[in-house]
This record gives sequence, structure tokens and C-alpha cells, in this order.
Amino acid sequence: MTKVGYNGVMMPVLEDTRLAQLWGEGALSMDQLLAYSSVCGTGLDTIPLPGDVSAAQLARIIGDVASLSAKLSKPLSARLLPVPGAKAGDMTAFDDPNLVNTVIQPLP
Repeated sequence: MTKVGYNGVMMPVLEDTRLAQLWGEGALSMDQLLAYSSVCGTGLDTIPLPGDVSAAQLARIIGDVASLSAKLSKPLSARLLPVPGAKAGDMTAFDDPNLVNTVIQPLP
């Protein structure tokens, strides 16, 4: 049987007011979102990152998503959004009606 597309709950941090609030409070983490993806989610979706995130840090995060995707034989995505000039603890300042601003959390 051919599998196509996503089948799971999307948890887009920057596109949902409550998720953005929980993220900003530190009550929701990248590790938790990835764990939720193992049972019902679609990966890491619209996660704000510090602007100085390194290629090695991005590779580790994407590697975690890819490993889980391979283990579960399901597609998972990683929409990661480094915010230029921002660091952990800063508030995002997106001027987009589709995005909710929140506090950037430190990388795990």
C-alpha cells in the first residue's frame, strides 16, 4: 500500500495563540512536541529559534525529526524559523497576521 501525505495533529507554535503562549512560558518544549509527533503529530512546526543557531544545532534537531520519521515510517516535517538578531528570551516581532509572537526559548 502506498502512503502519501500527513495524517496527524499539527501543532504549529507560531500559528496558534495557546501554543505560542505555552511556548513563551516554557511550558511546551521542542522535545515535547517531537514526542507528541511519535503518536499523533507531524513534526516540529513553526518553531522560533535564536538567530545565531548553528548549522550543527540545526542538523541535530533535523536529525532527531528524521530518526523518528524513519523509526515510525511516517512523514514528519521541521519548519524551524531562526529569527535574525534574536536570542533566547527575546520576543519575536513578526508582522504577519498568520503568525503569533512569542518568546524564543533556549535550544535544548
